Amino acid sequence: MSGGTLSILLASDDVPFVDKLTAAAAERGVALHTLTAEQDVDVALAQNGANVYVVDANRAVRRGARSATAFAARHPGIPVVLLTDGGDAPAPAGLVLLDKLRPTDGLLGAIELVYATTVQ
Repeated sequence: MSGGTLSILLASDDVPFVDKLTAAAAERGVALHTLTAEQDVDVALAQNGANVYVVDANRAVRRGARSATAFAARHPGIPVVLLTDGGDAPAPAGLVLLDKLRPTDGLLGAIELVYATTVQ
């Protein structure tokens, strides 16, 4: 899925965070689908469609970056956002790094901006 309305595929095992972001997305009319570490991202993408992939690194930035860059290599048309607690590390090539701890509306707005700048 590309172009059109924002649709997010979120990889996170942080249930309270997922719940907050899901509620904020619903308020904005943004489609948000989630998957856990046990689920295959390519299967989830095929089932749900998405035009932004968001990876919650859960303080394991390097592992999250490896997963995110592997996805980006397989799906070059879908922007990848890596969430970290604090967001102070430099972003690995081809990824956008955002602070997971920012207010939920601000985080969702930043993800929307990533999408908006890539579809032009």
